[in-house]
Amino acid sequence: MSAHGGEHVPAHLDPTPLTRLEEVLDSAARGQGEEDPMAPILEFLNSLVCLLVPEPAAGETDTVEPLVLNNADGNPVVAAFTHRARIRPDFLEFAPTVVETQGALLLQNLGTELGLVLNPGSAFGFELSTEHVAAVLRDFRPAEPGEHPDVPPGPAGE
Repeated sequence: MSAHGGEHVPAHLDPTPLTRLEEVLDSAARGQGEEDPMAPILEFLNSLVCLLVPEPAAGETDTVEPLVLNNADGNPVVAAFTHRARIRPDFLEFAPTVVETQGALLLQNLGTELGLVLNPGSAFGFELSTEHVAAVLRDFRPAEPGEHPDVPPGPAGE
């Protein structure tokens, strides 16, 4: 638990950004910061995110079966988290192992049947439907090695 405004809040609900991705999401939600409305997506592509898996993958991180939830419409979405502190404790009961992967790699491996929810039930999140995942993969790319990490790349083809 952490204290915010004198009240104790669970770590996953703490409104203090813990990562660069959360800072970008917070700025976008408040209408401040970066001019580019795509900054949160670009930052996600270049960030490490946490996934929950049911069993330890003995030395294999190439093939994991991450925690899948159903969104409000009943569609399956993979749960990803910006930081271990954003993981709700009840999720760990179903999938106790935390693995990290790059946001872009996660989207590339979702296939066409799964959407994504970032920080479900926690601070600093968003949801991408299967259509949005396909659009991001079509229109954006992560930073290449050697590109400045504080200057996100533009849409693909720039």
